[in-house]
Amino acid sequence: MNRLIRPLFVAMLVLAGCSGPVERYLLPEITGVDTYRTGVRTVEVSTLDLPAYAEDTEISLQGEDGVLRPTKSGFWADEPDRALTELLAAGLDQALSSNVAAEPWPFDTPPDVQVTVKVGKLSGVPGQDLRFTGQYFLTSPAHGHLEKAYRFAYSVPMDDSVSSVATAQSNAMKQLVNDIAKRIATGR
Repeated sequence: MNRLIRPLFVAMLVLAGCSGPVERYLLPEITGVDTYRTGVRTVEVSTLDLPAYAEDTEISLQGEDGVLRPTKSGFWADEPDRALTELLAAGLDQALSSNVAAEPWPFDTPPDVQVTVKVGKLSGVPGQDLRFTGQYFLTSPAHGHLEKAYRFAYSVPMDDSVSSVATAQSNAMKQLVNDIAKRIATGR
């Protein structure tokens, strides 16, 4: 029995050694957003609705042929929908004079404004641009008088590295933060 286990153990070690190191990427924090004073006290950010390919923790890059391919060694450090939602909430918290939190809503009173984002596209070819498109909705669960929908489309340059995808996503999210914050502050 021992003669069978030892070769199997050696084979497992060899296979484990063949798989390369796994690199995990964090989204850089958003800084330098436009700031607004607003009468809105509280803002809730719903979990972002991402396309299926963008929900995967393995980072995929788009080829010149338009096909998304996994990088095999590059993975997001967190679930993409959670990470992007938290990034949006943190950016809006910097931009607005309101209390901002991602769902689940931590307060007893409903939020003055709820932000819901449906992402249509979040991909790009390395060395070109990341495309970030979709629609966001502003509603008011506490008061019921706000129901607005807006489309967005941003292009952010990327270089050829996997880490540039994370930087580009953060920069695209900064543009979305500025857009949403301005709408909330001005009421338009």
